[in-house]
Amino acid sequence: MSETYERTIKPILPKTFDENEWFAIFITELVLSAVYYVTIKNRKLLWSQIICISLLNLQMTTVGDYFLAMPPYDFYDTVDRNSGELTDVFLQNIVYPGTVLFIMHWYKRIPLNKLSFLVLSVLLLSTLEGISVYFFHLFTYKSWKFYYSVIFYTITMVLNLVFYEKLHNFLQGRMAAAK
Repeated sequence: MSETYERTIKPILPKTFDENEWFAIFITELVLSAVYYVTIKNRKLLWSQIICISLLNLQMTTVGDYFLAMPPYDFYDTVDRNSGELTDVFLQNIVYPGTVLFIMHWYKRIPLNKLSFLVLSVLLLSTLEGISVYFFHLFTYKSWKFYYSVIFYTITMVLNLVFYEKLHNFLQGRMAAAK
């Protein structure tokens, strides 16, 4: 049993349980509350849109973190280790997709032009990353620069806007044809 623990469990546990794990727990609870609000209490998106947006962003975070945080690129470490740990599961599966889902809910709800929405969403995502990096050490930049994140979030949100618009038009057409 001890050998199994050493080989399988210990490598994914935090080296030390410190401010980055507490911040990850806090931000996970905050995002879960936000997702609950936009999916149950005040839903403006269709369930199909919620699922598709969530899956798109789950895919992008998983693939993005794999390529950007692992060799050969290895631009940054997440939390305490360079190869992932248990906290990464919550960040990749809840925090990243949930935050974008929350943002897309507001895109549907508040009539802003696309450029304003894009600027505000990139500013929000960049600010959240800045807080997580500079105050809670959730990421350790190696060769990554903060402005790369701004570029990355711009691309991510453009993809989300295009995806949402195409999905919305597709679903509207299907619903109109069904009538």
